[in-house]
Amino acid sequence: MKAIVRVALAATACLGQAATAFAEPVVVPQRTPGGLGFRQVFMPDDTHQALNFAWRDGSAIALPGKEALADLGPALMMEGPKGSSQSAMLEKLKDLQASMGLRGTASFTAGHLSAPRARFAEAGEILARVLDDPALPQDKLARLQINRAVASRQASENAETLAQQLFDGLILEDGPYRRLLTGEPSMFAQVTRADIAAWRRDVLVRDGVVIVTAGPMGTAEAGRAIDRIFGGLPQSGKVPLRPAPVFRPSGKLVVVEKPAVQAAIVAGGLTGLTVTPDLARAEIAVSVFGGGFAGRLTKAIRERLGATYGVSVALQPVGADTRVLAIRSAVANDKSRDVLAAIRTEYSRYVAEGPTDVEIEPRKRIFINRAHEMLRRASATAAGLITAALHDFPDDFLTTYETRIRAYDIAAINADIRSKFPKPPLTIVIVAPSADGLEADCIIKSREEIAHCPR
Repeated sequence: MKAIVRVALAATACLGQAATAFAEPVVVPQRTPGGLGFRQVFMPDDTHQALNFAWRDGSAIALPGKEALADLGPALMMEGPKGSSQSAMLEKLKDLQASMGLRGTASFTAGHLSAPRARFAEAGEILARVLDDPALPQDKLARLQINRAVASRQASENAETLAQQLFDGLILEDGPYRRLLTGEPSMFAQVTRADIAAWRRDVLVRDGVVIVTAGPMGTAEAGRAIDRIFGGLPQSGKVPLRPAPVFRPSGKLVVVEKPAVQAAIVAGGLTGLTVTPDLARAEIAVSVFGGGFAGRLTKAIRERLGATYGVSVALQPVGADTRVLAIRSAVANDKSRDVLAAIRTEYSRYVAEGPTDVEIEPRKRIFINRAHEMLRRASATAAGLITAALHDFPDDFLTTYETRIRAYDIAAINADIRSKFPKPPLTIVIVAPSADGLEADCIIKSREEIAHCPR
């Protein structure tokens, strides 16, 4: 479950690197004959038409004890429409050379459809049936609940997953966001088939759907296809208000003593960043610190200490508009103390001094080149645009992206780092065979003991 949620969360929030573009293509607001608004990108040379759609959805967070709706609701719908089965549905999609998906997060329910232009309408009929008349088989729900709970318990046995779960538990107050992110196994059994049916009826409605399409279809043809797909949905519903996550200060070092081939480290804290078209400025700063082999922290831990093969530094989404800076690495057990010191030293220096122009300019080029490459395909274009649309970015977001990236100067990037990155000390969790020499604020033996650590 942990991996599923993170993938989902990451898929709907990767703005700095996925929702990016260059001088073209152009986004044009359109309306279907049935009155549905959509954003269209005409890409005549692509063989496939791509459709991405989403609803702003706070159900998993707002409804008491229903955190697993974000996972189980879309998964059960993808078992297929009434009168069919998942295997039959997937086989038909394969015959059409089409792909289709539906997923949920703490903030959104999102889906996609991609198919060759000549087969898009037929693939769209399958999606329409899944949205309008899903089977929602009870036996499949029971199996999903068991499998998700087992997977969550098994994931906690992995040192890196356990470190991430405990880190999330340290920075978040007890509540739905915390239970969702930590993959609490007991939450799956609390969602019923009736809960999923009510969620679908209340949230998956025409009034709230955000739609993006890209590919070779003209406006009229795309509009008719969209009307066929969403025409059977209720006009309106009752989307619950989504509460904001509640964070708590920490800055503590917690060590879990547990046998592990390598020590797992997760460090970070809450940022002051919000999701705007300029989030990429902070993403560039993050990439200088930890992106790839050239990142400052990677050089310190991999090259100078020889303690790991890699380091991940990223802005982790928690809710729709909140970002946490998260540093992750698996390191040699006998070098965990040195790595801990390096993380603290390098991060404090980075926040105080910031990057240099020499470091920033190559990263800007990487962001722009990555965007050029990704958005050569309709599917990548639509996937990137849906995130921008959900956050109400202007329609010229794509066409102004490269100009905006090039205009970021070192002063603005350093201002973001100083004012919006978490202040030291970072909250840190280490899973290692021994806490000796780490000077931990709290030493525990299991996930459950975290409740006894001082705040």
